[in-house]
Amino acid sequence: MMDFNIPVIVDNFGGAGNTAEEKSQPPQYILKDEDGNQVAFYAMMEMGMTSSSQLPSEPIEKGSFANYNRIIDPYEGTCRLALEGTESEIQQALDGLEELRKGLKKIEFIMPFANYENLMLESYDYRRDSHSGFNLLQVDVRLKEIREVESARTTTSVEEPPPPPPVTEEASADASCVSNEDGGQYQTYSPTDAETETANTESNKTMAKTIYDQVFGGG
Repeated sequence: MMDFNIPVIVDNFGGAGNTAEEKSQPPQYILKDEDGNQVAFYAMMEMGMTSSSQLPSEPIEKGSFANYNRIIDPYEGTCRLALEGTESEIQQALDGLEELRKGLKKIEFIMPFANYENLMLESYDYRRDSHSGFNLLQVDVRLKEIREVESARTTTSVEEPPPPPPVTEEASADASCVSNEDGGQYQTYSPTDAETETANTESNKTMAKTIYDQVFGGG
């Protein structure tokens, strides 16, 4: 686990007049991710946080305003923080900020008067100048809240339908039990010449017998 704490403390910019007691104070402004990696600053020069929500602009029915009519936006803001240190300490702080910017872990912003959680470091820029001293690092950090919701999942058991009741002998004789649904294609059959001749002979014999019985009263 990387620790980007900067041990040098500056409460009044310039640093030359700081007493040993002032330099023993703990850092007041800390950016810390979920793994414990952090960058600590000892002064804040400026801060602005925005918390807003979206409301419907069109008229709604009287008395129908509900939770879904107000959409809460993530809060976001910019803070100007400062620390004084050696060249290596300042570089260590910048490396820490870069790790937080590229990381996927949410950040907590710890201050003496408030804590902000579930943040991401969206961007930052810094400056060092001769007026304040090159050993003084001023950083503008832009933070934005990340809101996560849990997906709603339900488990539904599907039961198989019961088997159909058996068809009894009485029900099979009922015409309503006969399906009119087309069962599909049927294969046709063409009899051979011999089968056709035999069928015609049998038909002729049957017809001749019928005529004989009608004429002579055969039984």
